[in-house]
Amino acid sequence: MGRPTKFNRGDAIETAMNIFWAKGFEPTSVSDLASAMSITRSSFYNSFHSRERVFDEALERYQSDGIDLKADVTSDCCPISDLREFFRCICEKLAADPAARGCMVINCYVQASEDNPPPQGVQAFVDTKRQQFNRIAKAGQHAGFVPAHLDPTMVGGSLLALLIGINVMGRDVRDADALWSIAETALDSLGFTES
Repeated sequence: MGRPTKFNRGDAIETAMNIFWAKGFEPTSVSDLASAMSITRSSFYNSFHSRERVFDEALERYQSDGIDLKADVTSDCCPISDLREFFRCICEKLAADPAARGCMVINCYVQASEDNPPPQGVQAFVDTKRQQFNRIAKAGQHAGFVPAHLDPTMVGGSLLALLIGINVMGRDVRDADALWSIAETALDSLGFTES
């Protein structure tokens, strides 16, 4: 009978998070994870059962420090300042990361393909953001900020594309002001301009 594995689960999840963040989900193997955690493959499976399960825990850990939209969206309130602050904070966080890793969730999402779909938690994150942005677009149109001729689901899709794009660009563009200028231009063009 093998000896019980002694390791700190929180530290192991932190390690896994950083590997998934640097490499993405699909390129990261069980061997990569077990080696970085300094445990055997059998100990890995005994502790986490699968790569997918450890990713779910790593994703939860990652999102606990994430940036999110804080304002409630109603048909009478379009949270323009909160939307702009959301993107501004993302730009600052991307530029502040010395390893230029971008966003772990977006990294995994853009690596996905028809044969290798994104992990469930990643797809859920993207779907939730799409719904949030669609609600903001509808509220912005109702409040008169977003032009009436635009389809609000297309505006919401454009905000999602901006979120994905700015996170990808953040791995190369290392200046927060430059990233924010790109995001601000896109937001202004969609009608989300602070008066």
